Amino acid sequence: MQYLLDQLEQDHHRILQMMYSLSNELNHYSNGDNCTKILNILNYIRVYPEIWHHPTEDVLFNQLLSKPSISFKAVNELLKEHPHLEALSVELSGIYQECQSLESPPSHQTLQLSRHYCAKQISHIRAERNIFDAIKQRFNESDWHTVNEQLRANANRNTANNVTAVSLSPTSNDAQ
Repeated sequence: MQYLLDQLEQDHHRILQMMYSLSNELNHYSNGDNCTKILNILNYIRVYPEIWHHPTEDVLFNQLLSKPSISFKAVNELLKEHPHLEALSVELSGIYQECQSLESPPSHQTLQLSRHYCAKQISHIRAERNIFDAIKQRFNESDWHTVNEQLRANANRNTANNVTAVSLSPTSNDAQ
């Protein structure tokens, strides 16, 4: 299942590129064009990493916690950061949407929060790379089987939730 770690590393590379782009946009903020670029970056971060990337890492990291000689504190801190980073993505996206709709620049506080967000994402990714090394060293076939089963269960649960949400939403036939 090395491909999972390879995919996560590719994701990290893409997210780092996005964070460097976001940082550049923040440092050169001049008008609404920057706001659109910032929103595009935040929307990417809110969709792909938060729907596939973080849940996959959560499964891997929780499996790693079952292994001996693991820094439980380091792994648990990274697990706790996922929802915090996701909430910050949502908050910043809302702020920049409001700035865009009001055609006003972000406040100094918003720019500071945005820079904090970039720094936090970058440090988070760097810390995760150490955890990936621990996974590579410690996982055996049984661990990968457990991870695969958990990812399948999560995918089935997400699919069921989406089907339920779709089936509960009113359709044009229901309105007739």
